[in-house]
Amino acid sequence: MKTRRPFIPQRKPIFIGCEGESEQGYAGFLQDLIFEADLHVHLNIELLKAGDPLARIELAIRRLAQLRKTRGTFADKFVLLDTDQLALSADRAHRARELATANDIRIVWQEPCFEAVLLRHFAGRTAHKPPTNQITQNAIRQEWPQYQKPMSRAELTRKIDREAVTRAAGVEIDLMALLRCIGLTPPEG
Repeated sequence: MKTRRPFIPQRKPIFIGCEGESEQGYAGFLQDLIFEADLHVHLNIELLKAGDPLARIELAIRRLAQLRKTRGTFADKFVLLDTDQLALSADRAHRARELATANDIRIVWQEPCFEAVLLRHFAGRTAHKPPTNQITQNAIRQEWPQYQKPMSRAELTRKIDREAVTRAAGVEIDLMALLRCIGLTPPEG
């Protein structure tokens, strides 16, 4: 009599496009949290080194087409983008939003940049919204004097945890949508 192989649930594949290496480290950190929570989700993390938001969305679409050939389709698709890039060209920013929507890609807007969202992970800083990158860099270094770009997932793990991610998501709507999708926060209610 043959013994049955144990059932292993298939992991839900989710595409995460990252503007920079710090976002890539953060997405890797989220994958670690997914593993710790024993969730059946796999993040396919892609660095989107391109110019502005439109160029990054176009690159994400090309990467998704390539990945579709070997990995199939993704249950959900996200791209992390800084809002400070929107001022470069209102027309290109509008086209980026339209193209993302047309391709079922959800944009996680980081206002004005990743470091500002990271700052909101710290207790007592969730309401802090620095208006510029420079002010953000100064504020993050007050909380984390050793901070420098890019931060790896291991470096992020030393300073933030799941509670910090949940705290930031409480004020970051787009981050909350991502966390709900991957199962790190309960669905709406």
